[in-house]
Amino acid sequence: MKPRLQCPNCAATGFRLEDYESMIVITLDYAMFTLSCPQCGARVSSVCEIPDSMRDEIQYAAIEVGAGMGRDC
Repeated sequence: MKPRLQCPNCAATGFRLEDYESMIVITLDYAMFTLSCPQCGARVSSVCEIPDSMRDEIQYAAIEVGAGMGRDC
């Protein structure tokens, strides 16, 4: 499922979560992503479902830094 983000500055859409500038994992399924608007460059932040295509990379990074997503609870 593609996120439905919209820039509050220019109303642009078409964001790709893979192009994030920063990400804070909130749960196993959701993270807060901050991205630059593809049209006006404004910073846009939103809580979105983590795409399946990013899960392995995020889990590996969590293991490397000892974060919660990388540990069995």
